[in-house]
Formats: sequence, structure tokens, C-alpha cells
Amino acid sequence: MNQQAKNAAARLFSAGLTHQGEGRLTEARQCYEEGLKLDPGQADALFLLGQLLFETGHLLDGEQKMRQALAANPKAVNYWRGLAIQFFNKGRFHEAQSAFEQAIQWAPSDLDNVISLALTLEQLGEINAAIEMWQRVQLEVGASVEGSSHLARLLMLSGRDAEAFAAVARWILLEPAAAAAYAVRADLYERCGKSDKALADRVQAASCAPADALLRGSLGLSLMQAGLTEAALEQFDESVALAQENAQLHFNRGVAYAKAGYAEVACRAYETALHYDSDSPAILTNLANQYASLGRKAEARTLYERAIELQPQYAAAHFNLGMLHLDEGRRLDASDSLEHAAVLEPDDGLIAAHLLFQKMHLCRWDGIEELSRRVMRSIETNAADIPPFIVFSMPGTTAQIQRRCAENHSAYLKTVAGTNERVHPQNIHERLRVGYLSADFKNHATAYLIIEMLEAHDRSRFEIFGLSYGVDDHSTMRRRVEDSVEHFVELASLPSSEAVAKITALELDVLIDIKGYTEGNHSEWLQYHLAPVQINWLGYPGTLGAPWVDYLLGDAWVVPMAHQAMFSERLLHLPGSYQPCCRFRECAPPMTRAEAGFPDDALVLCSFNQTYKITPELFSLWLDVLHEVPAAVLWLWASNPWAEIELRKVAEKAGVATERLVFAEGCPQPEHLARIGLADVALDTFPCNGHTTTSDALWAGVPVVTLQGEAFAARVAAGLLEANGLHELVATTAAEYRQIILRFCRESLWRDSVRAKTQALRSASTFFDGLAFARKFENLLQDVVYQRHGNN
Repeated sequence: MNQQAKNAAARLFSAGLTHQGEGRLTEARQCYEEGLKLDPGQADALFLLGQLLFETGHLLDGEQKMRQALAANPKAVNYWRGLAIQFFNKGRFHEAQSAFEQAIQWAPSDLDNVISLALTLEQLGEINAAIEMWQRVQLEVGASVEGSSHLARLLMLSGRDAEAFAAVARWILLEPAAAAAYAVRADLYERCGKSDKALADRVQAASCAPADALLRGSLGLSLMQAGLTEAALEQFDESVALAQENAQLHFNRGVAYAKAGYAEVACRAYETALHYDSDSPAILTNLANQYASLGRKAEARTLYERAIELQPQYAAAHFNLGMLHLDEGRRLDASDSLEHAAVLEPDDGLIAAHLLFQKMHLCRWDGIEELSRRVMRSIETNAADIPPFIVFSMPGTTAQIQRRCAENHSAYLKTVAGTNERVHPQNIHERLRVGYLSADFKNHATAYLIIEMLEAHDRSRFEIFGLSYGVDDHSTMRRRVEDSVEHFVELASLPSSEAVAKITALELDVLIDIKGYTEGNHSEWLQYHLAPVQINWLGYPGTLGAPWVDYLLGDAWVVPMAHQAMFSERLLHLPGSYQPCCRFRECAPPMTRAEAGFPDDALVLCSFNQTYKITPELFSLWLDVLHEVPAAVLWLWASNPWAEIELRKVAEKAGVATERLVFAEGCPQPEHLARIGLADVALDTFPCNGHTTTSDALWAGVPVVTLQGEAFAARVAAGLLEANGLHELVATTAAEYRQIILRFCRESLWRDSVRAKTQALRSASTFFDGLAFARKFENLLQDVVYQRHGNN
């Protein structure tokens, strides 16, 4: 090639470079290509043309030209770096890594390539290798903001927390107003369990960057965790104001408002999130949850189904659809949805717990042992918020696992800072102000138990408050409860914050939670210290595991002092039984056996407990008794039609004629009390006894045979029998339980004696004396309040 052609090529290359720099890429490409015709081996022009082609989408041609340039000059560091940058920008990180490593090989002191390689390794997830690169940079040029920030994040990702803290410290020293540095350190503190320090850093981060919506949202999450609900909601509001189209921030705001009890505001937040991200299964599911809580069930179902359509493997949608089915009474559909969720998330203890509970309701016992093991693993590791009520009847349950579950649950419920601190008692009122907190002031078993006691309270000494957050079923019992208390306080329609404020304003001396962790409860309100003395009683047969509850009220039988370690509350004992019971009840005229479908000479064994309390082992024992006693029939409550089908299948397989299983449909209490008396004996369940079911049977004059365990829920029936002088009906082993039932069936004289003794209880036993119970209850409350006040 002559010099004239070479000069012309050089002019074209120069013009191409000018065009490329000014964005005239077509002209630049033309100049390079024409110049290379004159001077085909010009490496710089080849490389520049290759870059241009790569950047304009001609990847293969571009890479080919750049590699031709490298072939001509393999030690050209700028060529290797340029090629690496092109690969990096196109997301081809492995090829970028290789090219950066070549650049470093030929120019090891060029730290720009080391930094670029570190960034590439981060993209590849090669965290430890990236850390080594950044440490090399820091070692050679000293600490920098860029190096410290990357090292802090990478070290945190690799679990090297001590080194990460040191890197953050250097970062803050170099850049004191770096909001991101405080945010990273907050993440580190949270992982170390230092939530107070994490919160302080979140506050600092937001102060350094007040217009950063994401930092505001993170601060809101930390405030919620600390129990500073109102402050948290302010931050969530501010975050969405700063980034109005950020679906995730609207979603987080919805979660916060839902947790705070503002369902309508939560709905609007989720609806806004859905507007900006209409195909998010999480947003659809959470919005559906809120719709369901507000009774908008058809809309909720549509959203759940849409979430499942978008992501069939999204377990949360299947789970919550199952819970909606359950709320609507479609127990079989609920079980199917929960089964689907459990297959998708086999290690999720919450899903396993609800599936287990539905299987027990349905008496579909296949796989319940494995589900129980999953639930217990989840409780032991505190991996999920397991509903403690389910654990009472779970196969393999123990008092120890019940306490652990309750303590886990109370920790999940905690939304108030400093809830372990006890408030100093206020001055005691001349008439002690006692509040009963419940959702069950209606046609419910708890109301039937306590009504005579409420009516018998001594109003010269006590001012009684009924604190109701349940629905008004407009029943006679609802009106009777309202009339039995001096103040009936309606809380059902209030957000939690307003309900808490309303109760606090009453200045109660004692608050008694008679709901506990049963369905639809608000036991978490007690963490606000609504009274100087807070008591767990009656509705929930176990510990609440909550540091804000002072006492559990029981008796010497159901909660012996030797069992104190099973309870977080201090145990209190009422004389006799902890359970009140009414003597005077509305009862329909007695039924005949013929009306109930029994032969006159049948020996009727009944169990009107819900089917979830019937275990496979217990039912097998009952069937064994039926084998031994041909005249016996088993009378069960038809709590759902599917359980009836399953139990008949089990009986048939065991060789027991299915007609010997008789199922009693639900009916109003007067009719139910009338028919109980047709039974010869009631068979209690285990490990969760019948509670009101047992006292109803005793009121009707029907003896109850029980198997006593260690946990509170497994001792209730035994306690009621002991309080009524029926110790001979209490077994402590399954074999003894079976033996007592068989004796009852076979020894008519003994049976008649026990029945006569039981039938005399309603009129003779103080157990059915509401006035007497009220007095001993009042005396205990006074002792506790005055003793506690004196100690403070």
C-alpha cells in the first residue's frame, strides 16, 4: 500500500471517529469501512468499527472486528477493556470477566480494570471473588467511598458481619451523609437482632435523604416492628407520596394499615398497588384477604382465582382461598385448597397446621402424623405463627409444645414497644372495676356458662363491664348478657387503636380475657396494659404465653401448682372448679328414644364433641367397645357430613355395622339439652377434652368417662368430674379408659348407681350454683387486686 492510500485511510479513520463522537453512526461506519479497504490491517480502526457495530446491534460482526484487532495487537489493554465493557453492557458477564482478566494480565497496575472485574463478579454472584478484588483496590489506593460501599454490601451478603460493620464504618467516615451506608448498617443490625440500633440507623438514613421513598418505606417497616404504629403509618404515607407509581411501596403501606386494623385504608392501598402492577399474585392475594375480612367474599374469591391463574404455584393464594372456603362453610373445598398449598410449600408450618385441623374436622386421618411433625418442627424453630388452638388437639401434642406455640404467637402479635414493662397500678376504685373481654356475648357456649355468674355479681362491691368485639346475633342470650352487666361496651366496629383507647379510658382495675386464642380473638389488645391486673380465664384452656398477661385462673385439678412451668402466667386457683355453670336453663320437653331413632333396649354411648377432637386411636377404642358390647350404639354429633361418611367407612372396615353409628344434627340448646339425657354415658375425647360439652352432659344427668392427660385441655373433664365427686370416671391410661367404659356397659348395678349420683348433681351440687361461684370468684379477684396494689 502506497503512502497516499495510507494517508487517505488515516483521514477517513479520523473523520469516522469525529462522526462517532458526535453521534452520526452511519457516517462513522461508512468512513471506517472505506478506510479499511485502503488499509485493511489498521487495528484501531478495526476495533472502533467493531465497537460501533456491537453498540448498534450487530453483535457477531462487531465482536469479530474487535477480536481481529486483538489478534493484531493481543497486548492492547484498551482493546480488552473495550471488549469487556461491551460484553458487560449486554449482560454477557462470563465473557466480560474473561476479557477484564486479560486486560489485568497485561496491565496489572491499572485498577480501573480491577474495579470493573469486581463489578462483573458481583453480577455473576461470585461474592467472595468480588470481595477479593475490592480488598485489592482498597489495599493499593486506600479506602474509598466506592470500595467501602461495595465491600460493606458484599461482606453482609457473605455473612461476614464483623467485616461488614467495619466496611460500613469506613464508608460513613468517608461520607458522613451517605444514606445508603446507614441503611446497610440497619440491615446488619436487624440480622444481629439489634432492632433498636437498626431503627436508629433507619431514622438517620431517612434524615440524610428525606426525598428517598424507599428509605422512608424501610423506616416504616422498622417502626412497625418496634410497635410504633402511628409513626410507621406516617412514613408509609410519605413514601407513596414521594413515589406515587411504586407498586411495592403501596403494597407495603397496605400491609401496615391491615396490621394496624384499618381494613378500608389497607384496601385502598392494595387497590392502588394493583393499579400499577395488575399481574402481581401477592397484591391480588393481600387485597383479597382484606375484601374477605370486610365480607366482600365474592370479590375476594375472584382475586384469589386470578392470582392462581397468573401463578398456579403461588401457595399463598391457594392457602387463603382455602381459608375463604372455610369461612363460607365449604370445608371440603377448603381442605382441597390447603392440600394444594401444602404440596407447593411442604415446609410451611402454618399451611400444615390448617390442613391438619381440617383433616381432623373431616376425620380424614391419612397423613396427619406427618403434618403434626411439620407443625411441631415449625413451633420448635419459630418458623411460622401457628394458631395455638390447633395444637390442643394435634396428635403428639404436649403441654410444653403448647406453651412454646403460645409464646411464639404472642411474639408475632406484639406491636407495642416495651410490652414487657408492667404499669404501676392506679388507685383502686371503691367498687372494683372488672371488665370481661370477649367476642362471644351471644348464643355461644361461653355465654351459657357465665351468665348466672354475671347476673349474681355483687354490684355494691363490683362495677362490671362487658367489653364486646363480636357480632350481635340478636339472640335472647345477647340481650341477657347486656342486661347482666352494668356497662356493655360495643367495640366490634372500631379499629384496634380506637378500641384500645376506649377500654383504657374506662380505668379498669381488672381485665379478664375470656376469649384467649380462639377464633376471631383480640387478645393482642392486652399488650397495651388495659388494666393493672390482666387475667386469662375460661375461653382458652392453656397459657397465652404473653408477658403482658399476669394470671391464669384455674383450679387445683386442671392447673396444679406443680405445673407452673407449663404457663407463662402466674397460676390462680378457684376453690372447686374454675368453670362456672348455670343451674337454671331453658330445656325442651324430654325426648323418647324412639324419637331419636334408638331401640328401647340399646345402650347409648354418646360423644357430642366436635369431630376434630376424635383421633384415630380414640375412635378405634370406641369401635372396640362396640365389638365387645353388641347392644351398644355410638351417638355422635354430626358436625359436618363428610366426617360422618369417613367415620362410617372406618367402622365398616373394622367390622362394625354402620347403623350402630348414629349422628345427631345441630339444634337449639333447649332441644339439645333435652336429648342428651337419652344417652347412658358420654365418652370424652383426648388429648383435647370436652369442656362445655362435659358440663352440659353432667347438667343433663349423664355420666362422662374421661381420659386425663398432662396439659390443661386434657384435664378439664377430669377436673369437672372431680369437683362433682365422680372420681371413678377418670382414667389416666387408654387401657383404664376402655375398662371404665366396658364396666359401665356390663355392670348394670354400678351403672345405675353412677347415673343416680350424676342425676342428683343439678339440684344438689354447688357446681351448678351461679351465686356461690360469683362470690368465690369475687373474693379471689379482690385478694389479687389488693395484694398486687400493696406490693407496688
